[in-house]
Amino acid sequence: MNTLLEALADQMDTIVNGVFALGSGLVIWHLTNWSRDRADHQAELAAFRERADALIVAAIDVRASAAMNRHLWEHPWQVLRLVFMVACAGSGEAARVRAFGGTNRDMFAAGLGEAARLSLREAYASKTALAALREPMVRVHETAAPFLRHADERVVQATNELLEAVGDVNDAARVDAALAAFGRVVAAVAEPAPSRWARLRYRMSRRSNGTPQT
Repeated sequence: MNTLLEALADQMDTIVNGVFALGSGLVIWHLTNWSRDRADHQAELAAFRERADALIVAAIDVRASAAMNRHLWEHPWQVLRLVFMVACAGSGEAARVRAFGGTNRDMFAAGLGEAARLSLREAYASKTALAALREPMVRVHETAAPFLRHADERVVQATNELLEAVGDVNDAARVDAALAAFGRVVAAVAEPAPSRWARLRYRMSRRSNGTPQT
């Protein structure tokens, strides 16, 4: 018995060193995994914020393009400008035909034809401007696709509301409200959760200040 105790005593330093080494290894392994997981999580949050910024920019692009289109083609002054241009073109062509000895019928036909030609040209330009909205719209939906598959239901709902608002580009106030709501959701989801140490310090500070715990 004494021999066994003596042998254990002789090996105690080795045993202690082994236990210490094992414990240190476990701590290092845990800290390494924790650091790697935290770094991965931070990278995911950064990618999430970057995609969200891209979606916001795409939606703003659609809104700006739609506003420009309305200003160019639907503003009352633009409508009056078009009417004035058509009237001038028609009367000018009628006057030209009259100068060459045309009859009243010739003048009417020429003036009407020139007015129709200008109207068709303006209508084509308006249709082309509307078609130019297609590419920004496609970009919005492509950018929004990952958010529609997000695990957080708040992100999915805010994305759907933003897509619906962008689809009705004539309602700028609705688009602005949807953009603001989406931004708030992104900020809430992308905000990293406080660490245990941060939560502990917060509780200790509240306790030292005499603030009741919630």
